[in-house]
Amino acid sequence: MNSVNYVQLINIDPQKHRRIAVVGGGGKTSLIFRLAEELKATGRKVIVTTTTHMAYDRTRSYAEAGDWEKLKYNLENYGYTVTAVLEKEKGKIASPSGKILNQLKEHCDTLLTEADGAKCLPLKVPENWEPVIPSWTDLVIGVLGLDSLEKKIADTAHRPDKVAAFLRKNVSDQVVPEDLVKIASSVNGLRKDAENRDYRVYLNKVDVLEKPEVAETICRKLKEREIFAVYGSIRHEIKQTVR
Repeated sequence: MNSVNYVQLINIDPQKHRRIAVVGGGGKTSLIFRLAEELKATGRKVIVTTTTHMAYDRTRSYAEAGDWEKLKYNLENYGYTVTAVLEKEKGKIASPSGKILNQLKEHCDTLLTEADGAKCLPLKVPENWEPVIPSWTDLVIGVLGLDSLEKKIADTAHRPDKVAAFLRKNVSDQVVPEDLVKIASSVNGLRKDAENRDYRVYLNKVDVLEKPEVAETICRKLKEREIFAVYGSIRHEIKQTVR
C-alpha cells in the first residue's frame, strides 16, 4: 500500500496555509508531526509549537522558546523544530509567550500549532476559553476520534458533562455518528473561532470501525454543511475523502 500524503488528503495548500492550528480530540499531535515530516520533505522549514500543552518527546528536534540560535540551527540541520517552554517535572511543553509566538511565524515556512487539549480522548467540546487559536492562523483542522462511536460519552469524552450538555444527552448515552457531525460543524464545537478561516475536519482511527462506510456518511453530512472532511488512520495508512 502506498503511503498516504496527509498534506494532500486534508487539502492543505502550503503556499496559502502557512500558519496552521489543530484543535479537538486525541490524535492532534500525531497529525501535526505527520504534516511536519511531509512538509519538511518538500524543503519547507517547519516549526511545531503549542498554545496550550503537548507531551515532550526528547527524540525530536527541540529549541527552548526564545533560544533563536538553537531554533535556527535545528531548522538548518533538521528542517524542523519543536519550540515551547519545557516543564520537566510534568514531562510536557507549554505555550511560549505571545510575543515569541508572533515572532515564530517569521522564522519558518510553515508553523504548526497544537491549540487545544483533550487528554488523549477522542471527543472534545471547547470551554469558553478554548481553543487558543492565534489571530494570524490561516487554517484550522478539527480532529475527532472515530473510536468514540458506540461508546458512552463518559468513557470517551474530555469533560464528559460538557460534551453531554452540548449534545443534549446523558453521559451514559452512547456516541452516534450524528454527534460527531454536530461537534465538527458547530461554532460552539470544533469550529469555534474558525469561522473566518479555512477549516478542515479529520476523522481519526477509521481502522477501528467494523463498517468504514460510517465514516464516509459522516463526511458526506459535513459536506452538506459545506465543510471539507476526510477520514483516515495514520497508524494503518487508510484514507478517504468526500469532496
